[in-house]
Amino acid sequence: MVGRTRLDAPHLLADAHTTSGLARRLGVSNATASAHAAALRGAGLITTTRAGRSVPHQRTGPGDLLVRRPV
Repeated sequence: MVGRTRLDAPHLLADAHTTSGLARRLGVSNATASAHAAALRGAGLITTTRAGRSVPHQRTGPGDLLVRRPV
């Protein structure tokens, strides 16, 4: 994981957020938020589910450990 935005995303995802909601909270485009979500999902730090047209993302157990770890 590299970059401030990608590091901030797991902190926001204690509660589920859609891609557009995550983009707004991070101050990035939907495409950028989607790319960050894909990288975090690939690392096992978040899960993504589809609920109709909505695609919420939420932190996993390993993601919880990441945000609790002192930097």
